[in-house]
Amino acid sequence: MTNVKPKLLLHICCGPCATWSAKSLMDEYQVVLYFYNPNIWPEEEWQRRLAAAEQVAIAYNLPIIVDDSDQTAWLKKAQPLASEPERGRRCRLCYGWRLKKTAERASRDGFDYFATSLTVSPYKDKEAINQIGEIIANQEQVKYLATNFQKDSGYQKSIILSKELGLYRQKYCGCQFAAQ
Repeated sequence: MTNVKPKLLLHICCGPCATWSAKSLMDEYQVVLYFYNPNIWPEEEWQRRLAAAEQVAIAYNLPIIVDDSDQTAWLKKAQPLASEPERGRRCRLCYGWRLKKTAERASRDGFDYFATSLTVSPYKDKEAINQIGEIIANQEQVKYLATNFQKDSGYQKSIILSKELGLYRQKYCGCQFAAQ
């Protein structure tokens, strides 16, 4: 009897965060990368991050789905929260926006789970991300894999792996409001 791994759709925000997140899941799951980030600004930044994410997909021999929709809708929703601090309400909106889209895609395409690489960053609120993921999982009828990719020096491992792969590493989350 063949032991089939569950299918997991992993939302990724960039190549560096995808490195350790994907690598740590590959033994237990059939990982498919999902690059959905309408928050990333400007377009050149989005392109650089996509190129780095594609490098990870190639290096780890993983499929990648790219979705470039919803930037206008995202900006309209986020604009009222432009002055919010990092890790504030704007960030929670952003986590929820991207996790909702990931869950919808996972449910539609028959994945067993969805997760996000966002929990690898010490600059992100992993508790909020996981809470939002659980709420959305219940709404979308697909399981959320709560993660803490920071544990066991995960963030440092992602930096090392990024350097080994020669990936572009950004200096801000991607949101135009955080870059200002």
